[in-house]
Amino acid sequence: MSDQDPPPGVPRTPDPRQRIDALFEQALDLDEAARVALLDRETAGDPALRAEVEALLELAGREAPQLRPDALLEGALLRAWAAEHGDGHAAATGLDGDASGLQLGHWRLLRRLGQGGMGTVYLAERVNAGFRQLGALKRLHVALGSSEFLHRFAQERQILASLNHPGIARLLDGGRDDDGHPFLVMEYVEGEPLDRYCDDRRLDIGQRLALFVRICEAVAHAHRHLIVHRDIKPSNIVVTADGEVKLLDFGIAKVLGDAEAPLQPLTRTAMRVFTPEYAAPEQVTGAAATTATDVYQLGLLLYELLGGHRAQETGAGSAAALERAICDSEPVRPSQRIDSEVAAARGTTASALRRRLRGDLDNIVLKALRKVPERRYDSALALAEDIGRWRRRRPVHARPEGIAYRGWKFVRRHPFGIAASAAMLAMLVAYAVTVTRQANTIAHERDRAQAEATKARQVQALVLQLFEGADPTLSGGTKLSARELLDRGWEGIERELGGQPEARAELLDTVGEAYRQLGEYERAGPLFTQALSIAREHAGTAPLQLARALRSRGRLHSDLGEFEQAEALLRDALAHYRRALGEPHVEIANTLGDLGFMLTRAADYPAAERVHRDALEMRRRLFGNEHPDVADSLVKLGMALRNQGNYAAAEPLLSEALAIRRRLLPPSHPHLAHNMSDLALLRADLGEYDSAESLYRESLTLTAHAHGRRHPHVATVLNNLARLLQAQRRFDEAESLLREALDIRRQALGDIHHTVAMNLNDLGQVRAEAGDLESAEQLYLEALSTYAPDHPWRAATISNLGQLAERRGDLLEAERLYVEALEGQRNHYGADHDRVANVLVPLGTVLHRQGRLDDAEASLRQALDIYRLRLRPGHPRVAGALLPLGLLLAERGRDAEATALLEEAVRIRHAAYGDGDVRTTEATQALTRLRRH
Repeated sequence: MSDQDPPPGVPRTPDPRQRIDALFEQALDLDEAARVALLDRETAGDPALRAEVEALLELAGREAPQLRPDALLEGALLRAWAAEHGDGHAAATGLDGDASGLQLGHWRLLRRLGQGGMGTVYLAERVNAGFRQLGALKRLHVALGSSEFLHRFAQERQILASLNHPGIARLLDGGRDDDGHPFLVMEYVEGEPLDRYCDDRRLDIGQRLALFVRICEAVAHAHRHLIVHRDIKPSNIVVTADGEVKLLDFGIAKVLGDAEAPLQPLTRTAMRVFTPEYAAPEQVTGAAATTATDVYQLGLLLYELLGGHRAQETGAGSAAALERAICDSEPVRPSQRIDSEVAAARGTTASALRRRLRGDLDNIVLKALRKVPERRYDSALALAEDIGRWRRRRPVHARPEGIAYRGWKFVRRHPFGIAASAAMLAMLVAYAVTVTRQANTIAHERDRAQAEATKARQVQALVLQLFEGADPTLSGGTKLSARELLDRGWEGIERELGGQPEARAELLDTVGEAYRQLGEYERAGPLFTQALSIAREHAGTAPLQLARALRSRGRLHSDLGEFEQAEALLRDALAHYRRALGEPHVEIANTLGDLGFMLTRAADYPAAERVHRDALEMRRRLFGNEHPDVADSLVKLGMALRNQGNYAAAEPLLSEALAIRRRLLPPSHPHLAHNMSDLALLRADLGEYDSAESLYRESLTLTAHAHGRRHPHVATVLNNLARLLQAQRRFDEAESLLREALDIRRQALGDIHHTVAMNLNDLGQVRAEAGDLESAEQLYLEALSTYAPDHPWRAATISNLGQLAERRGDLLEAERLYVEALEGQRNHYGADHDRVANVLVPLGTVLHRQGRLDDAEASLRQALDIYRLRLRPGHPRVAGALLPLGLLLAERGRDAEATALLEEAVRIRHAAYGDGDVRTTEATQALTRLRRH
């Protein structure tokens, strides 16, 4: 029982403020006569209550600036009420003016920085930590300090502590002062508000979008921790002098899914906190704020960054006018509001800026600003990804609102007139529909029965001809492969396919899929093309056949690395299946799996994760937990997480999938082989090399048995096993496997394919380790020319070229290449992915060799932080950052810290490689030299 709870058996006294709030809210939008009637009825016998409500209504009717502060809507009335009664803001809040000079806990307040809806912010200094640390201390208003709010305050401290992202200001401390005022201490960030930073430097559209994408990544990080910000605006985003973006003030963040500590509803008048000009429709109407709310506010921010104007101008009108401005008024396209002053701030002319914004960028902004949350981008990352597509000149997902949706909104505005017209029209057509339906149904069923019978006969003929091909009396005693049997059988049946287009399309698709599974992509392609052409012609009568044909063609494009075509076809197939079948359905789940697998291949890992989670949920609803399809989704979801560097979350999924498949499938099933290969890849990431090698070799045997030694699936296992052997310095074995994999891929996929480029890169690494730098360089350059210009794997090859330059002593060229690679890895994988750390380590080493010790230390520490976040404590790559950082600190005379780092590096390498390995010896010698010194 809390201090505020009454004793058992005593009724709770209602809070009079809630009654005041409720009456004020009701009366606010009524005309004068209706207000009087309401107050006469509701406040009879309570003149004090009536006086309080009338005072608030009088204050609300004024247009004084103090009633529209930056971060509070209706809560402003509380402060205005206090001012009206002569006590000023301090009386309302319990904060006696400027508290500069006071000490709160370990913090001394230096000066006031600003004041917002929930508190006053001071620059503060930690006074007892043995070093000087500045923070931004937010002192909360006591007027907000109910037991409910204090519970939310304690909750806020916990959620802020869980946020660890370079784009979010960190929580340093929190508590209450001697008078009971709650406070938070955040990282103090010196910089300029985002809009002023961009305009003062005349940043162009590309530079502004780059900053905006980093903001989206910070917001997405908060969303992954189930936190929404709810007040994203330029003044809450600071850009530092070195161009780093920081998102400030999670003081009004909302925790999603807080099942453990449900809170009482907040009264709307006192606690609806938001900035009107940057509010989402659901905030104004009082609906729940979700991640879609932040997406809307990101859209408002993007509108202003690009077009120089606010998307919604709320003025100082009534609550009803505010609701109309935000919930009903559609924003003008940014490109239509450009003037010369706005264009000059973006380093261009008005006409050029209009052209640049017109089309895709307009559509991206307006999709984020859709009034209905479900019609916005699914997430902040989805918004950032669409901007990435625009920057790479790829088709964006944002499209203008369709005619159907605009028509639906028109119907909602004119329901009675539309209803009357629709009724008249329905009466006119109903008779015609009734008369013709029976005849059409009978004819359709007759035709369908005939088509199914024809299809059955032709499938039977195909099977018979396949078995005839296996007859040794017909094959001359030669044992035929599956491909040869298919070739012979198909050649015969194709001549017999005649007047039933639906049967022909289905057989074309079936045989094409068989060729695709065999890796015979050139044979599969024409069959899929014919099947899709026929299916499009008969989409009205056979919608599922069109969905299947689209999916099959999309799978083939995915195999060939043609991801834009693959994504368009698979999403089209998914839409057709959903319209025809409804959810949940096995075909929808299968198509989601194909789409997610394609997105993984295209390195769009966050999108792949979302799709695979949807597929996994649907398959569990359909089949339960023990089913091969569930195992398939577990594997694909695990690999999407693995590719984002989340190894700890990925490993249990892949292990669970393998256990399910071992229980349900025959020991030689190819799905077991694929699962083993993926799990081996993850175990290698975790540094468990023995387990990984065992899984790879078992997978290689099964894959070759199922598909033949020349199949692209075999090449994948060979390539991954070679990487593992290279990490163990078994270079000759690794090179042999890589050359075999490269030969298979070139034969099956051609010379221009992303996996061919990856193979060339890995082969270059082996040659570099062998000391053949010229051969390695040629392989790296060939890989770069093979990758698509925007492919995320390019960055690793650029980093490898940097290592060659470093080994040749060209430190400036090495630095340039490392910086380019670092930018690529961050853009594609995020700032805290271990692939970023893989570049930060050699970059730090090169900076050290140039004598730039501060920059080198920063780079190496950042790499070490990422490795500790992403990898297990004893992973060998952790030692790869510890060793150069320890050497640098020893050079700077910080021997104690250097010794600790080098000792840890020795322990890790000894456990991973043993005493005789050159890497263990390198770390041991460095530690010995430091101890002698």
